[in-house]
Amino acid sequence: MKKNLSLTSLLHKLCINFCFILFCTISTHTFAQPNIALSPVLTSGLSAPMQLVNAGDGSKRIFIVQKAGTIRVYDSSFQFLATLLTVPNITSSGERGLLSMAFHPNYKSNGFFFVYYTNASGDLEISRYRISDNDANVADPNSRVILITIPHPTFSNHNGGELHFGKDGFLYLSTGDGGSGGDPNGNAQRTTSLLGKILRFNVNTSLTPPYYSVPTGNPFGNEVFALGLRNPYRWSFDRQTGDMWIGDVGQDSFEEINFRAANALVGTNYGWRCYEGNATYNTSGCAAASTYVFPAHAYVSQNPAASITGGVVYRGKAYPSLQGCYVGADFYSGVFYKIIPNGANAWTVSTQILSPTGVVDFGETEDGEVYVVSNTRSSIYRLTPAATTSTNTILPGKNLASIYPSLVSEGFIKVELHAPSFYQYFELMDLNGRRILTTDLSKQMGVRTIQLNPNLATGVYIAKVSSNLGVVVQKIYIQ
Repeated sequence: MKKNLSLTSLLHKLCINFCFILFCTISTHTFAQPNIALSPVLTSGLSAPMQLVNAGDGSKRIFIVQKAGTIRVYDSSFQFLATLLTVPNITSSGERGLLSMAFHPNYKSNGFFFVYYTNASGDLEISRYRISDNDANVADPNSRVILITIPHPTFSNHNGGELHFGKDGFLYLSTGDGGSGGDPNGNAQRTTSLLGKILRFNVNTSLTPPYYSVPTGNPFGNEVFALGLRNPYRWSFDRQTGDMWIGDVGQDSFEEINFRAANALVGTNYGWRCYEGNATYNTSGCAAASTYVFPAHAYVSQNPAASITGGVVYRGKAYPSLQGCYVGADFYSGVFYKIIPNGANAWTVSTQILSPTGVVDFGETEDGEVYVVSNTRSSIYRLTPAATTSTNTILPGKNLASIYPSLVSEGFIKVELHAPSFYQYFELMDLNGRRILTTDLSKQMGVRTIQLNPNLATGVYIAKVSSNLGVVVQKIYIQ
């Protein structure tokens, strides 16, 4: 999800709020570009939610995965039913934690589901559980078996990852490249490494090991199904077509959304670290450009957008205007991108501004309705069409405010406000989106000095000015 923590990269990247990206699938008629809105459905009772999934068993229940390890069960009206499970032996600092779960395609009959997390050693791990015999909303904690542990040494970031079952009945997982910046170990392009990949497993339902095998057809004779990814934090299958959409977090210059048709998935090389977006990054030892599959869309990774959260294709029935549109989000920025096909491999883009920030997942119900998970707000929102048709473009930062210095050594930050606005405030956040400081600057202009807590830890923070005119953000380093 987040960028690597190297000082050069972090000071280069900006952000806060979040940016949605809508891709409308090509059809034989003109596809109107819908505006979208978010309607809150669950705003209390959660703690750092990470994912929303369904069991596909006809119960229409909703399962919400939380970063620290707990999975909560709700009915279709978001009434709390029970705690399904608290996964033990995980570490949840930074980008780590309980990241994903997936239910077996035959869950209704066999009761098996799978969870993906970083274990106490920081390694990547998939475990399998079974629902208890006497309560359909509570798992049997003693049923746990570990399918695979993937070493993730040295760095704590770039863990991926999301679990999904494909139409082929196999279990898929996205993994990050192992962390730091620039993939220093070259994991993403090494077919012998399970990092920086889409992995595929043939899971079984036996009570004795092995609990999975490598599917026939995996291109490299191991778990690797596709390669060349940096941090594919969120990705999805189109539930109708089986096409794959991947949000891959970029390095310094581009965020990218990758599309691959269902009949061309196996062995795809998405290009990292040879390419970032459509641009070369580090081509030492790389093959010809034609070897790689380039993004369906790449956007510049700078103020205000800086960390893509991949989404889903809307296949519900409640909102026909959204039918066939891919919806994704940038974790930080407040700009919505609505992108529709405009000829072969071309897209038309318009923008919108929405809230909240900290979007970490787009989850689907059994009937295909889409919900948005905000980690920083600990809330769930339903994706709907907007009543209005107007679009907004976020103002360039220079038209709203300047934030400086980027290297803070004297205990304060200066904010130069270029125009007064009806509401206007300053926020300082850490890299997990937690607010450290908020200052009201409504109707003010000129230079304002923001005093910082002298006990703030050394490191990278996010400074943000928000107003009814737009948003400007700056990553700063506090010495």
